Amino acid sequence: MTETSSSNMAGDMDAATQRVRDLSEKVVAQAKKNGLTFLEGYERMLKNVLDFEEKAAQGTGQDWASTLATTHANFVRETSEVFLNAWRDQLKR
Repeated sequence: MTETSSSNMAGDMDAATQRVRDLSEKVVAQAKKNGLTFLEGYERMLKNVLDFEEKAAQGTGQDWASTLATTHANFVRETSEVFLNAWRDQLKR
């Protein structure tokens, strides 16, 4: 193998390595974007379910049911907020 041939092979390897890096960065960026989109959709769905739970309980006319549903909804909102914010922070890195 000649010196020129070795030089060309090294250049080809460097170019291939760079293409793999570029593609990997694009894949990671798209995965983060998709994760954030999923997270936003999940948050909207969770809000709607909890709002429905509260309204359904209020519709029963029973104070205890309304109080229980509101307490449960608030608990889920507060605990999920911590989890979802941590997930969002990880996806934004």
